[in-house]
Amino acid sequence: MRKLQGVLLLAFGLLISLVPTWAHHSFAAEFDGHKLITYTGTLTKLDWGNPHGFFYLNVKDDNGNVTKWAFEIASPNILRRSDEATRTYFLENMGKPITTTACPAKNGIPRAATQFVKFADGRVVGDFEF
Repeated sequence: MRKLQGVLLLAFGLLISLVPTWAHHSFAAEFDGHKLITYTGTLTKLDWGNPHGFFYLNVKDDNGNVTKWAFEIASPNILRRSDEATRTYFLENMGKPITTTACPAKNGIPRAATQFVKFADGRVVGDFEF
């Protein structure tokens, strides 16, 4: 019985050690890095967290239909180092138009990985690393 408990404990320990590798995704598996599309919309929400932040835009198409898009950005640590794309700056631009250049999700959902962001005042930040 002790041997079985030891084996189960070891198996559980190995399984737990693999969890962090599942937490992060491959950029190439999720996004089409060969496409860079420009989106313009109204900033509606910000999720500032690890491993990546997200900002959300209401984007109108040519027919006037609005789609809610999620744009992935770098981690807060990387953004903080750039000293340009701060949480406060995003929040100050809530409800304002933003233009972003991003790689869309491969599965067609309204989600993309942001490369550059242009704010209403003309400020451009970007070249985010994933």
